[in-house]
Amino acid sequence: MKIIKRILLVLAIILLVITAIGLLLPSKVEVERSIVINQPREAVFNYVNNLNNWNTWSPWHALDTNASYVIEGSASGTGAKLNWNSTHENVGKGSMTFTEVKEPESIALELNFMENGTAYAMYKLDEEAEATKFTWSFNFETGFNPLLRIMGKFMDGMIAKDFEKGLNNLKSVLESESFNSSAMKIEIVDVTPLHYLAVRDTADYNSISMKLGMNYGLVAEAMKVQGLNYGGQPFAIYYSGGEGRFDFDSAIPVDKPGKSSGKVRAGQIMAGKAVVGHHYGDYSSLGNAHQMIDAYVAENNLTVSGVPWEVYVTDPGAEPDTSKWLTMVYYPIQQ
Repeated sequence: MKIIKRILLVLAIILLVITAIGLLLPSKVEVERSIVINQPREAVFNYVNNLNNWNTWSPWHALDTNASYVIEGSASGTGAKLNWNSTHENVGKGSMTFTEVKEPESIALELNFMENGTAYAMYKLDEEAEATKFTWSFNFETGFNPLLRIMGKFMDGMIAKDFEKGLNNLKSVLESESFNSSAMKIEIVDVTPLHYLAVRDTADYNSISMKLGMNYGLVAEAMKVQGLNYGGQPFAIYYSGGEGRFDFDSAIPVDKPGKSSGKVRAGQIMAGKAVVGHHYGDYSSLGNAHQMIDAYVAENNLTVSGVPWEVYVTDPGAEPDTSKWLTMVYYPIQQ
């Protein structure tokens, strides 16, 4: 019995020592890393302020490429929110919300890790000559929990490498040849009339590529039955894209008017004026192109007169380098 008492006494002393050490440590845990990106501050800000771009530079996306990501409401600005759900133990389930956006200086974020608590982060952008110093910081309160305070002591070593990987990803994307600091070439063009066949559908971020491919197959079969030829590159017309859901047409231009049949319907893009952006890069960054066209429309006092469409000029099956993929993004405007 005495040995049991001694063991319990030793354990009690150890717990007291751990508690004492933990309570002497700071209750606030902070991690911060910075990198200099050779792009103007406005260009960097516009990119990170769009949640559609998150997975292009996130250090955790590669851990589970099958994870679900859903944007609630707007993809940018105060209140923008991204929910994720993964079976990977290092990704898990949670949400990220932009709680305060100060353009082009900073973005404050709230990170909800569900049962694992809430933490806070900040993107800070400082001008350095013609470049931008981008700082990513993270902090959370441990309260009076001594074990959490001790864990916090090692937090820098635990996640700093992830931060550095993410910052290097961001630098690589923004300094690539395909990224233009003014975003991309934007111009006003004359649109010629265009006949097409299309299938209307809905999808989220995880299924839209699969839905487009499947529906293009249905359109191609209908073209063969009707004796129609390709009149240009495949495109998609987007009727809405809020809250991470897309309502869209998978369309293929044809050389003469077609007929609606089953899921496939015939349509036409009318002649007129449109703002068009020449986007080079992976499809995951197309949200940034739409945001930049929105800014161009506002700055030039233009009025959008219809829904946008994206023309997929480059065939991904023929060109493996995503930086060379060209997508033309059109917004019809009043003349």
